[in-house]
Amino acid sequence: MSRPILPAPSVGASIAAVFRLNMARMLRGRKVRFAVVALVLVVAATLIARYAVDPEDPTLLFRDAVDLGFFGLLAYLIPFLFNSGAIAEEVETRTLPYLLLRPTGRVGLTMGKYFSGVALSFGLLAAGMIVLHIGVFATEPTAMIDNLDETARMIGALGLLTLCYSALCLFWGSLITEASGLMATLHLGAIEFAMGMLPWAIRFVSMNYWATQIAGLPKGGFLVDSVPDVEVWIACVVISVTTLVLLGGATLVISKSQFGFGKA
Repeated sequence: MSRPILPAPSVGASIAAVFRLNMARMLRGRKVRFAVVALVLVVAATLIARYAVDPEDPTLLFRDAVDLGFFGLLAYLIPFLFNSGAIAEEVETRTLPYLLLRPTGRVGLTMGKYFSGVALSFGLLAAGMIVLHIGVFATEPTAMIDNLDETARMIGALGLLTLCYSALCLFWGSLITEASGLMATLHLGAIEFAMGMLPWAIRFVSMNYWATQIAGLPKGGFLVDSVPDVEVWIACVVISVTTLVLLGGATLVISKSQFGFGKA
């Protein structure tokens, strides 16, 4: 008697399966430890400055730490760690054919890896922000409560930026697997960081700049007065649309590409 043919899992079940598998893999890897160390260094340096130097305005110190440490460093680094090699590492270790033969499908594979990278990246960034907020305002309970709304706004902006940068790194990592880290680094460095400091509307190509405006941080960079002001909702729309375009591109590349292993 032949065995009944089981139906393929739904897209949601496929994404959940890849999510759990990839999350477990990342948590056991070295990248998460590197991300935690970078996060601890930023938070620790801020808290040392807070209590060793004792600035007159802890709120200003907190904003500077978020601007330079989180949006200026960690927002680039952590999504890069967990997403740029999501597909390239599978090609390098020759495990991608096994994953593609599973009934999860390529879309489930793409979205599962994306959501797991986003979840871990944003979880670390949000946790770091909360610890920083508590640490900076620990001796001033009133200021701690008064600044909750601003901190929540910054965390929300980091969340949008994490979604975008995770999609960006996944896109380059799937399009050019042999140089996934290099291409993502060039994009983040040349467009997101460097162009986000330029005058006039040139910096509008940088999603990091839009995110800092959502967070309520100062514009910074060159010739600040030449940069037009924008509404927060416009910044949210720009980052969201860019994220969808990059994620759609990554899904299309992974769905249609025949990944080779000659250079892996």
